[in-house]
Amino acid sequence: MPDEISAPGSLPDSEPSRSEEEDILTRARIARFSQSVLNEQAWFSAANELIAAMELLEPHIELFWDRLRAQVLDQKSDPEPEHSLVNVHMMLAGFAIENLCKGYLASRLTREERDAVKAGILAESLRGHDILEFVERTGMKLSETEKYLVKRIGEAIFWRGRYPSPTSHQKIGPFAQVGSDIRHIKAVLRKLRAHVSFPP
Repeated sequence: MPDEISAPGSLPDSEPSRSEEEDILTRARIARFSQSVLNEQAWFSAANELIAAMELLEPHIELFWDRLRAQVLDQKSDPEPEHSLVNVHMMLAGFAIENLCKGYLASRLTREERDAVKAGILAESLRGHDILEFVERTGMKLSETEKYLVKRIGEAIFWRGRYPSPTSHQKIGPFAQVGSDIRHIKAVLRKLRAHVSFPP
């Protein structure tokens, strides 16, 4: 049987060129990106993982507050832990709130926004970390106490939970830390989960 004839300069079984490989990889990345962004369960799953990480820190934080209270009351107590982890806990709570809100909002994008995501562009409505704004955009009502808590959690996201200082001295101000924050944070998360119809 005669050998197959190929056009000059072509190879019958040639591999994709570098540009073709890059195009294939880009399409695969965009497909993965759009599937994740448009899937509210993916956002909710990320929130679950962050909440699980929060809960791992809570016994340590409770111990910190117990020993601090004992010292204030002049009772004999072991030294307080070197790290309180309070701000880190609030940061994780903030990212969990952000994911719950974005999962809810991702399922309600406009057709134009969904088309943009499918083209690899994150919708403007899902950008940023202003969790108070995100919570309000879900339509969930907050009491003034809850708003104050969410604002403090937002500050932990921006810098207190991960940096020693903000990007400007103008952003430094009073910052309350309360022993009951864990309980109140859990209450806000339960309320938000119920609002976005995501079971715990």
